[in-house]
Parts: sequence; C-alpha cells; structure tokens
Amino acid sequence: MFTDLRGFTSVSEALPASEVIQIVNFYLGEMTEAIHAHGGTLVSYEGDGIMAIFGAPIEQPDHADRSIAALREMLETRLPRFNDWLSEREIASGFYMGIGLNSGDVVSGMVGSENRLEYTAIGDTTNTAARLQGMTKGTLHSVFISDTTKELLQREVSDLVFVDEMEVRGRQAKVKLWSLPVGAKTTALPN
Repeated sequence: MFTDLRGFTSVSEALPASEVIQIVNFYLGEMTEAIHAHGGTLVSYEGDGIMAIFGAPIEQPDHADRSIAALREMLETRLPRFNDWLSEREIASGFYMGIGLNSGDVVSGMVGSENRLEYTAIGDTTNTAARLQGMTKGTLHSVFISDTTKELLQREVSDLVFVDEMEVRGRQAKVKLWSLPVGAKTTALPN
C-alpha cells in the first residue's frame, strides 16, 4: 500500500514550519492507527506519503482483506477526521488521498548500512503499488486496487468497481484495476 495526501505541499508553503510539522504528524498519526488496526506494517513515511504492507513480516492469509479494510478506514473515517481538525483551525478546507494497492510476492527484511537499517519490502509488487497510487492523480478515483489483490480477497467486497485494464510503467502486461464507486465518500477530485 502506498498513499499520498493530495494538495498539501501547496498549502504548506504558506504556513510556518512548526505548523506544517504539527499537521503532518496529526495526519500520519491518524493513518498509521488505521494501518495498525488492521494488522498492517508501517514501512516508511515519505513526507506525507506512507508505505505499508500486509502479510509481512508476519504471514496473514487474509492480508488482502486487511488492506481493503485499512484503506476504507483511512478514507471514510480518518481522512474526514483530519479534514475536520484542519477546518476547526481554519487551516484548509480539506484534502484528498491517493492510494495504490497491489498484492504479490515481495522480498522483505532489514536493509541499509552498518550505520542505519530499516525494514522494507522490494520488488515488482511494491513498485506496482507505488505506481498505482501515482496513477490515481487526475482521476475521480482515490484508490486503484490491482486485480491480484481483488483475487486474494477471502470475503466478498460487493462494491468494488472495475476501472480498466491499464498500462503501468515498468510492466509489460497491463494491470486490471478496481476502485470504490465514484460518488462514494472516498471519491477524489481531479488533481
């Protein structure tokens, strides 16, 4: 799972650094709680972006279900709470998120140098998830879910909608993409 907060950079340019850090920390705290609540592993923060995985380092047969539940909580509960918090402080009128979700084999473990190690997951599955998140920009969809994730769901998710079979940079074969219905609380504005 890769996430990105849309439009925050332009708003943050007009704010004092201490306020930007407070806002980012509130946002990341909300999203991290949603990831952890569904058994996900937070891998890294990249500014206001997040990388998380489900099913590693502890194996979870229902990792696809967990990832869908986490993204729903992020979009339907945590993001509105964050936006309300911003509105109460008259900072901004609200933000949207982009989320890319892909399932498959990854290589995960501690990487780095003798001075700094961190846990990560690498490989085509990870790269594709990051690219799917980026592909949500400029669409009405906050979420792009790969067909591999949909196929691994153990519980039926009746409201996933087929978007298209699309080319993803770095991949030879097109990827079938799914999302949540346009018009739902999770819909993004073009950006």
